Amino acid sequence: MQFNVLGPLAAVTGSGQLALGPFKQQVLLAVLLCRPDSVVPVDRLVDALWSEDPPRSAGKNLQVYVHHLRRALAHEGHEVDARLLHQRPGYRLAVDPRSIDMVRFEQGIDMARRAAAESDAVRVDQLIREAMSLWRGRPFGGMEGVAPLDAEAARLDERRLTGLEVWFTARLRLGLHHEVLDEVEPLLAEHPFREQFRAQHMRALCGVGRQNDALIAYDETRRLFSLELGLEPGAVLQQLQREILEGGPAAAGGPAAVMVPRQGATAVREPEPMAPAVQLPPGLPDFTGRTRELDALLPEVEAHAGPTASWRVTVVTGPPGVGKSTLAVAAGHAAAEAYPGGVHHVDLLDGRGLPRTPAEALADLLQQLGEPAELLPPDLPGLVRRYRARFVLRVPALLILDNAVCEAQVRPLLPSAPPVHTVVTSCSRLAGLDGSEVLELGPFGEHDALELLRRITGADVVDAEPEAARRIARFCGGLPLALRIAGARLAPRRFWPLTKLADHVESSCGLDWFTVGDVDLRRSLRRGYDSLTGEDWSRLQLLDLGRDFTFMDAWLRLGGEPADAAQTLNRLCDAHALTSVRPLGPDGTCLFRLGAFVPDLAREQAPPPREAVPLGCPVTAVCAGPPSDR
Repeated sequence: MQFNVLGPLAAVTGSGQLALGPFKQQVLLAVLLCRPDSVVPVDRLVDALWSEDPPRSAGKNLQVYVHHLRRALAHEGHEVDARLLHQRPGYRLAVDPRSIDMVRFEQGIDMARRAAAESDAVRVDQLIREAMSLWRGRPFGGMEGVAPLDAEAARLDERRLTGLEVWFTARLRLGLHHEVLDEVEPLLAEHPFREQFRAQHMRALCGVGRQNDALIAYDETRRLFSLELGLEPGAVLQQLQREILEGGPAAAGGPAAVMVPRQGATAVREPEPMAPAVQLPPGLPDFTGRTRELDALLPEVEAHAGPTASWRVTVVTGPPGVGKSTLAVAAGHAAAEAYPGGVHHVDLLDGRGLPRTPAEALADLLQQLGEPAELLPPDLPGLVRRYRARFVLRVPALLILDNAVCEAQVRPLLPSAPPVHTVVTSCSRLAGLDGSEVLELGPFGEHDALELLRRITGADVVDAEPEAARRIARFCGGLPLALRIAGARLAPRRFWPLTKLADHVESSCGLDWFTVGDVDLRRSLRRGYDSLTGEDWSRLQLLDLGRDFTFMDAWLRLGGEPADAAQTLNRLCDAHALTSVRPLGPDGTCLFRLGAFVPDLAREQAPPPREAVPLGCPVTAVCAGPPSDR
């Protein structure tokens, strides 16, 4: 069985094309095909099928679509080539990825880029010709308006355009100027600001003896860029114009004029790389632990300097106060030399802790890139166009988008240059950023928590009373922010016994003690949990059992249907107010735990809890009370 998504969705077997059922059933298959042989969470599937307005029966409806899709894939009773499996927390389409045209297309583009790096123009021509033969039109044609599929279609179209740029370069080297001219001219009408297409158009014109037309094309480009972007053409186009005027290699239209140099040939000079600026907040001299997370965030940074550096977006997520921003900044400083295109940092919260608009963040980033503030466009579309035109690199760069609140705040800032690695920090998992990797950051264990206290207060203070230090670290819940505040408050009181301070912390009014200078743990936690509603806080207060609890414990406390309780737990886990911990036993039963200081916040922000018993539950009201330890 072959799956085609580069155009209208189709599943084709040796005996013909399968009937894939109604529209939502096809959307379900398309979303699963975007992540072949990977688990797609139920929440993401529900969002794709019903956007932001799912019915109460969404879970059951999804199960019906899954059932009928399984029957459709088991074509004519033959052996099933693609199996749709239920696997927590969602469903997995067990299928050979190479049976999907999208996967073969992207593999072909990647191999062609490697061949281009080796100056093998013939191989590039062959690989991209095969890849482009798979393209039948807009990916997922007929499914416009489904957000994750629209995002995937846009990503694939960008891959197609970069593949065409590599292909035209190879074909120019092979002397196929007429062929390139015929194909690049229509693309310029659709994508007028892609400088690579414009340079290839000028070279193709020179290759067929139309040097005057190439100079006219340059003048038209300069007028368009000046009018729409307020910019001059880039260094490649300017150098190309000079060579044509001087009768150099570009004017002759020969192989030496193409953008991928060949050994022994004189290539057009590449544009001067952007100054490798490092626009980062200062790092922390007492940064502690996180060795594994640093390795996961920037694995083998040397690889990012290679010619085949890939497009990568990593979301660093975790509860507020866990050190997401600290980790991203520390990683940026540590890896700065591996990113010759620079390291850039944009805080997506303003000085009051409120979310900045994408336009405000883009203006900040463009000024980091050297754009004068007074010349920036006033609207978001204009800023995005300027950003796309300005942030085009051939050397790897690192972009850190700090304290993101939602996907819509991040998307306009994602660069279109593949060598840029984007790191986004957020209390949300930002599951709507398709193709992103997620790095989950958890609280410190006892060893790292005590080590951070040592570095702040001095090792002698902690080592003199290790048990009291452990009590303080436990009360901080492993949150680095809480530990830093505690350490800052302990440091000037060296003449006080640590045990006395531990007693004071444990008997104080929870969060009241955790403030020092202008750093306030309560304010930071409230900002991080801003997405939670008053009803969420009420439910968290109900779940404050004083210990870890099971799903059954939660259901008895929350009441309602089991599916409603499961959705509540999922939402609270997504917000990091709740975490799932080790399995209880061989049956895989999960334990849940409230985040550090969440009970204190729930008591402050929720009305007194009301006990509830699930309707129809064959137990007495006594079960709704705190169950005994077991």
